[in-house]
Amino acid sequence: MDVIFLKAGIRFLGLAAVATVASGVALGPARAELLARVPAAREMAVCGDTLFVGTKGSSVYAVPLSGGRARRAASGFSAPNGVACSRGRLFVASRDRITAFEIGRGGTLNGRRDIRRGLPNSGGHSFRYIAVGPDSRLYVSFGSPCNICLPRGLQGTIASMNQDGSDLRRVAWGVRNSVGFDWRGSTMFFTDNGADRMGDDIPPDELNVLRQGGFYGFPYFGGRIRLTGFEDAPPPARQIAPVFNFQAHVAALGIHFFRSLGGDALVAQHGSWDRSVPVGYQVVRLSFRGGRPVSATPFLRDVGRPVDVKEALDGSVLVSDDAGGAIYVFRR
Repeated sequence: MDVIFLKAGIRFLGLAAVATVASGVALGPARAELLARVPAAREMAVCGDTLFVGTKGSSVYAVPLSGGRARRAASGFSAPNGVACSRGRLFVASRDRITAFEIGRGGTLNGRRDIRRGLPNSGGHSFRYIAVGPDSRLYVSFGSPCNICLPRGLQGTIASMNQDGSDLRRVAWGVRNSVGFDWRGSTMFFTDNGADRMGDDIPPDELNVLRQGGFYGFPYFGGRIRLTGFEDAPPPARQIAPVFNFQAHVAALGIHFFRSLGGDALVAQHGSWDRSVPVGYQVVRLSFRGGRPVSATPFLRDVGRPVDVKEALDGSVLVSDDAGGAIYVFRR
């Protein structure tokens, strides 16, 4: 299929930026705007008319979806990457704890309290992703603390808990580093980053379907490929194979299923560092047929290093870029 690219210039504080929309797979002609500057912007949560943005720094920001500057809503965290809202509360997942706030008028945050402390040390994979499932439980990812090694305890897992932090359950293990998940109906899909230093084209980044308590292969497998150092090691359980393989090293992070895309998903590909020819650095549309993913095609380019994608109430596409410190909005 031929893809036609429409380019829209963006101006912000005298600086020019360009976003490219692949209209052959998008909603049609789109207008691109820089919604706000947020330092090291990571996961986003649409909470009414306010967008909350987690970061790699020490603060969480609030951005009015109607337009306006981002403001620091809470601080004093260690890499509060993950944000999610439910029932008038905001949940923040940082390196060592889950913190809850009451959301007040205008996106103010009150009543700060830690609902879970002592999260596992995941080394360089300590950016937690958090979301609220259809069962109203909190789901949180805990990366593996290495490129290829045996995780311990809750390392290399996805867990769920009640919204007060109680009843912690491991729902997936053998996960290298998931920094994105969402539900299509009652089915949870999660991305997982493949291992580095095995060459340009292996192993793939993964998209997986959650089966409660399932083993997803790490560090024995990346996709269906045996990982370095574990080629002959017997895995502790039968691997649940990915339902879709992304190109190696694209760094597939945030995923979100869009009403405005007929149930297809957008996936943020943060971009490679361990590859002779860089790949990723874009948002792709993951198309579904019969409830299964069948293809990934470019949707947005020139948005820096995208981390997360979310849908605003009006169907607009929101994209966070941690390298450029930006939140972009793409409207019909």
